[in-house]
Amino acid sequence: MSGAPPAGPPVTQQVTAAFSSIMTRLQPVGNTLGNTLSRGVTQAQQYAKETFGGPSDVTELPPEYRELEEKVDHVKALHDNFLRVAKNYTYPHYDWDPPMTESVSDLWGNVTERATALAATTAKAAGVSGPPQPTPRSAKDEIPRSLSHAFSRAAVVSAEGLNQEEPLAAALRKFAAAHERVGNARLKQDAEAVAKFYQPFLTTLNQTIGHAMKARIHVRTVRLNYDAARAKLKAARPEKVDVTRSEMEAAEDEFVAAVDDAMGKMKVVVENPEPLKNLADLVAIQLSYFKEAYEALADLAPEIDELQVTNEALLRNPQ
Repeated sequence: MSGAPPAGPPVTQQVTAAFSSIMTRLQPVGNTLGNTLSRGVTQAQQYAKETFGGPSDVTELPPEYRELEEKVDHVKALHDNFLRVAKNYTYPHYDWDPPMTESVSDLWGNVTERATALAATTAKAAGVSGPPQPTPRSAKDEIPRSLSHAFSRAAVVSAEGLNQEEPLAAALRKFAAAHERVGNARLKQDAEAVAKFYQPFLTTLNQTIGHAMKARIHVRTVRLNYDAARAKLKAARPEKVDVTRSEMEAAEDEFVAAVDDAMGKMKVVVENPEPLKNLADLVAIQLSYFKEAYEALADLAPEIDELQVTNEALLRNPQ
């Protein structure tokens, strides 16, 4: 008969050992959190002292740093200003206000088409016949995507009720074709402006400029820590001087490193050639659009004038 297995450690010992293991693992996290909270309190106290306590010994940032800050602020304002305007390139029919009835009709048409398509897919998966597919909407049923497209549609619809041999009907057809050309050129402009101007500007703002702004915030926080450490050293008791001086020197090193890092990132913003390149691209895109629009209307104008003369002659001498 075999003997019984040796007894393990008591349950209380197992629990104690497990708890000790967990606490050992959490100790670094607790230390980090405690240090972070302590630094936050120190920063808040120093900020309050500087703000409400009157004149104090505040470390001055280098003149070059201040100059870079001002330049970066100007570059950031430039990007903010242009992005507010260029965002319009991302909107449909931003240059005209579609009637509410057309907007609702277009929205309802999209919902109906998607719902019918979903029902058909579900029915097919279940092996039953689905609802009949909706008739695709024609171009007339969609909201024109630009003012020129809206003019083109108005001309087409208006011409349908006229005698197609009349000069006015012919003029409306030519007008519609010209504005369709202008509208398509505008849509091309919008797509290129988003790709070559809006998105690059937005990327620069969020990344290059964003990194510099975060670095500046870090400088402000470590500067508060450094000045707080200097003030603490001045008020330290003799037996605490060595420890306090060591803390102050560490804070000074962190401050100097943060200033150098921020200056490097701000120089990247100031010396970045991309904004001017993006602006040149935008001008080229706009020029191409206005040139296309000019050519379309320049071709249309003499044809309209000729039809006008013909119409006046017909009115004077009716057949």
